[in-house]
Order: sequence, then C-alpha cells, then structure tokens
Amino acid sequence: VDASWVRISGGRSDRSWRAVLVLFAIVATAMVVGSVTLSRVVGQPEPEQHVITIPEGTAASLSLGRDVDIIPADLNFRLRDQLTVINEDSTAHQIGPFVIPAGDRLDTRFSEAATVEGFCSLHSSGRITINVGGT
Repeated sequence: VDASWVRISGGRSDRSWRAVLVLFAIVATAMVVGSVTLSRVVGQPEPEQHVITIPEGTAASLSLGRDVDIIPADLNFRLRDQLTVINEDSTAHQIGPFVIPAGDRLDTRFSEAATVEGFCSLHSSGRITINVGGT
C-alpha cells in the first residue's frame, strides 16, 4: 500500500514541479522582455519637431542663380524626431528621398538610424546628406 501511494504522489509531484519550472520560465522571459523594452524608452531624449518652410518664389530665385538659405547641406536628426516640410512655392521641391509637391507638405518621423545622401533642389550643388542618429 505504501508503494502505490509513493508512485501516485511522485507523479503529482513531477507535474507540479514541471508547472513551477514552466511558470518560472514565463516570468523570467517577461522580465527580460520588459526590461529591454523599458531601457529603450527610458533615458531617451524627447523627439524634436523640425519644420522647414520653402517660401514662395524659391524656384524663381534658384533659376536666376541665387543661393537660397533655407536648409543646411547636412541635416541631422535623432531617432523619433519628426520632420515637417511646408512647400509654399509654385514648384515641387526634392530634399533627398522626399518630394514635396507645390503647395503641399511632408510629415515624416525617423524610426531607423541611417545616413542618406541624395538630390536637393534647394542647393546649388544639388546635394544633401540626411543623418539620423541613435541618440
């Protein structure tokens, strides 16, 4: 009689022990995922809003060979920063990968670190570099 009791008790004990291990693994995984997520958010600076306005007459000034001082040739942003470009000109303009039609606006948020070089219709050199850094 004692031997059968040990076997039944041992079976339940094994299942209970496995359940405790599974629960421990789930809690440990949740703690690791939570701390990684929290570390990415806490301590990061607040995102900035950058607004660039392309005034009316910009294309005409550029066609006359005048330099327009609207944006630098190197733009620097941090992750999560937002860029808004308002084109008040009668011509579409391009800033790197972004084309902003006449009378329209562009709103974008930077979610990945990258450096992009491209065409810029606002510079006599025709070039711009957009840097998006991690911090």
